[in-house]
Formats: sequence, structure tokens, C-alpha cells
Amino acid sequence: MEIGQVIRYIRTNKKITQQELANALGMTRPYIARIESGKNSISSDKLTEILEYCNVTYNEFFYIKNDYKKSSKMNEFNKVIGLYYENKIDEISKIKESVDQKYKETGDNFLRHLYILCHCMENNLDTSKIKEEYINEIAEYLLSMEEWCYHELALLNNFIYIFPPETAFMMTKNLFNRADKYKNLNLDKNMLSYIFFNLLESSFKHEGYQYSKIVLDATKRYYTKTSDFFEQTFVIYYEGMLKIVEGSIAEGVEECNRAFTIFQTLGHEQLYKKYKADLDDLLNKVVHKNSSGENV
Repeated sequence: MEIGQVIRYIRTNKKITQQELANALGMTRPYIARIESGKNSISSDKLTEILEYCNVTYNEFFYIKNDYKKSSKMNEFNKVIGLYYENKIDEISKIKESVDQKYKETGDNFLRHLYILCHCMENNLDTSKIKEEYINEIAEYLLSMEEWCYHELALLNNFIYIFPPETAFMMTKNLFNRADKYKNLNLDKNMLSYIFFNLLESSFKHEGYQYSKIVLDATKRYYTKTSDFFEQTFVIYYEGMLKIVEGSIAEGVEECNRAFTIFQTLGHEQLYKKYKADLDDLLNKVVHKNSSGENV
């Protein structure tokens, strides 16, 4: 649907007449009619006023505009990722060829990023096989954006493990700004959860513990509601891991075990096994470094 058609649909669905809408917003009825018929364009400010009066969010507006389908572009990202986990690399290669042709025709950055994602998936996310210029291209794009939108969040989430850790953590400022600005809208809660905890996992994997603390502090600020219970369990776990790194081993293990108890109680046995293995690896690393006199 076009913007005017969506406004008409929302207005009529809310049982609001053109005159009522015009009166409420200081507009004229003919002006509203011209917007709905597509004869007049509408500014973002006016659109915001109309949506607020009708008690409709921007997310809902664009969902309706897209005929109640999620963004087709984001669906393409998800499709490629799904094919990767199904080990259908040949299909990814076909998508890559098609996307490359479309990108050459349109110059759409999204298609370029999708092409690079396909390349990464073709090479099993093995950074020794992925073209370095592709990794740099995505990194430079993300670092050049002063304000991230959903597309940038999706890019970071999909490429986080192929970036060198220093590069990934250079992006945390933009990530935190995005999280703070849109915190009350809950637009990206799941995506942000993935990114926060992927960053934490990456920081421990690469022993970038100074980054671990920064990301953990930001995560704690973001997930403060009672409904954030699951995310808060991860926070407990990583707080325990940091305590172990800082030398409070018994206290840290106790914190981790608290998180494990919650995972098991909620039936997340796979999560328990994965993070228990990570804890064991860290403890072995600490024991080894302590015995050799090294700092963790």
C-alpha cells in the first residue's frame, strides 16, 4: 500500500472521519483527502502527528504498508542464514550470483552487504578464506554511520564473529547509542540481546576482558525490567566469569552456578552445557596461568 492508502486504512479502522482528524491536527479536510489519495506528499512531522493521534506506532505503520509482512530485505538476510544452517551452500551461491547482478543494476547497499554475507557463508565463516577487503568494507560502513538503524544492527549481528575483536569493540559506542536511544520502544530487544551476549562471548574468547567489563556494564543498564529475567541470567553468568578473571574464583563460580541453575530450571539444557564448557575452559586457563605466574 502507498502511504496515503495506509493513512486512510488506519483512520477508517479507528472510526475517525477526515474532518475529525483535520480538526484535531489543525489541518483541513481537503488536505487530509489529498494525502490519502496520493495527490499531496506528507512530511515526517505530519505523519508522526497523524500516527500519534491514531495511537499507531511507526513499526505498525510500516508493517501495514508492507501488507503485514516483515521487511522483505531482512527476510533475504534470514533466508541466507537459514540456508547456511541447513548446509545448502549451492543455493546460497545462486542467491549470491543473483544479488550481484541486482546490485550492479541498482547500487543498493543492502544488496552489496547481502552479497558479502553470501560470500562469508560460502566459506563457512572461515576468516582465512573470506576476502579481507569484504570484512573491511562492512567494518568501514558500520564505523562510518553516525546513527545506526535496524540494518546496521543486523549487519553487526551477522558479521560479528568475522571481525577482529578490536574492530568489533570499536563499534560498541554506536551500539550503545542505539540501545539507549530506542530503549523505551523495545524495537530491537532480541537483536540487541544477541549482539550484547555475542560481544561478551567474543571478548572472553579473545581474552579482551577490558571490553568484557564495558559491554557487561552496558548490558546491565539496558536490562533492568522484571521481564528481562532471561537476559539478567546471562548477566549473572558473565559477572561470575569476570570475577574469576579478577581472582575471586570461588565467588565467580558460585555466580555462574546460579545462572546454570536457572538455565536448567527453565529447561535450557543446551545453554547450560555450552556455558558450563566455557566456564571449565576459563577455569583451566586460570589454573594454567596461575601455575606459570602469568596474568589472566
